[in-house]
Amino acid sequence: MRRCLRKPFRRVALGLLALSIFAADLPFSLVTGEGTRHPLPAAMPGGIAVFDADNDGLLDLYFPNGAPLPAGLKTSPAHSNRFFHNDGNLRFTDRTAAAGLAGSGYDLAATAGDYDRDGLTDLLVSGLRGVTLYRNLGQGRFADVTSQAGLDNQSRWSVGAAWLDYDRDGHLDLFLVNYVQWNPATERTCVVDGRPDFCHPRFYPAQPNALFRNNGQGRYVDVSKASGIATHPGKGMAAAVADFNADGYPDIFVSNDRVFNFLFQNTGKGAFEEVAFDRGVAAPASGDPPSAMGVDAADYDNDGRPDLIYTALRDETFPLYRNQGADFQDAAVPSKMGVLTRPMNGWGIVFADLDNDGWKDVAVARGDVLSSRGARGEKVREPLSWFRNLGNKQFALGGNFAAPPAQYRGLIAADLNNDGCLDLVATALSQPARVIAGNCPAAHNWLKVDVPDAGARVDVGSQSRHLSSTQGYASSCQCPLHFGLGLATAVDVRVTWPSGRVREWKAVKPNQTLVVPR
Repeated sequence: MRRCLRKPFRRVALGLLALSIFAADLPFSLVTGEGTRHPLPAAMPGGIAVFDADNDGLLDLYFPNGAPLPAGLKTSPAHSNRFFHNDGNLRFTDRTAAAGLAGSGYDLAATAGDYDRDGLTDLLVSGLRGVTLYRNLGQGRFADVTSQAGLDNQSRWSVGAAWLDYDRDGHLDLFLVNYVQWNPATERTCVVDGRPDFCHPRFYPAQPNALFRNNGQGRYVDVSKASGIATHPGKGMAAAVADFNADGYPDIFVSNDRVFNFLFQNTGKGAFEEVAFDRGVAAPASGDPPSAMGVDAADYDNDGRPDLIYTALRDETFPLYRNQGADFQDAAVPSKMGVLTRPMNGWGIVFADLDNDGWKDVAVARGDVLSSRGARGEKVREPLSWFRNLGNKQFALGGNFAAPPAQYRGLIAADLNNDGCLDLVATALSQPARVIAGNCPAAHNWLKVDVPDAGARVDVGSQSRHLSSTQGYASSCQCPLHFGLGLATAVDVRVTWPSGRVREWKAVKPNQTLVVPR
């Protein structure tokens, strides 16, 4: 089955700010499992994984899907997770059955990474009652190797994951973001404005996240307790991985739903210290932990340090933290993000230079957490929005994308047709997944840097990024790092591996992909 994006692609002249020219629906609709009742998981699905499954140079799409609740088991082809092969020119073919990626349970998130270092990107799917690891066998086929790999999330509800090499041994370890304890037998009825709706997270016990170490032989060892991760139960919604304190080891930020966030700082000795309060990211300056949702980490002000942003709900704003080295500054007010986002509900969020001007913008998947069948059902749908980075540590509302309002959840920015403009992929509850074609200024140059090793830092001119496939809410992009260059006609590139190894390229020409060998 094929659905093509048929309208002609064009690029706008410099100075116009319309960043999308059309959106098209894929033949896949996100199943929530919501019926006459409102079980909490039904508000939460919608992750995306973007990765090149067959190494043909084009990024493919994978969407985890829900199932009927409370059983949480797929009983119809409509509940299938879906894999779409990129055929080029923004055309996609459904190859789920041939790939073996349909799944069997209620799935929410997907994270791509080459865990066995064979040059093929594998897939970790997070679900309501566990996780599934699919090994890429090549030729478009995957195999469930969860048991062989020793991965056991103890039937906990996982809403995301992150591949990282926390011990710098060259093998991808795995961090699982776990949400709350949900038991359908004890699910209460909650009321909003006189009608039943989803319950507040305060009614559900917290769960610890999990960390698994890759032993380099295809198996994982649960080091959650030994590393200190398991001693901090929370209500995790998403994770961002970067070397926030510049010591050469990857750290992990976890956004928690209505409880204080975590910042797990890597000690370099196989353990983590939770330092969110010490470094100023446990909560916004108000001290009240919001409904933290999706999160992303990137250097938005080009000062060489990775910053943090996450979404929340209406009147909570989307907190932005500027990394100052020793700690973080709550930058919501000076950046204008606070006033811009106060009336919004957000889920997926990504730092992405959508206009290729050399400054990372912010794209957000918006939608209320409340049920479309509840008392506020007519107001739960919101647009996809863009916040333009003005280059002076401030943002402006750039507008909305060419897609109708919906209860959006997952969001990824990636160059799907290799034209140098970032496109968007988004999911929405009970609606088809959408591809929104990018439309960046024709005069602005760009460079993509394809690095195979998680945790590597890439500096392109004054810009920097840490390589991590995890982005936003429940989503992942195992993609070349994208840098807008504005009017620059050459740029220096520097790649620093976690081991300390460095490689440099001088005066690299723009509008190409620089492939960095392992």
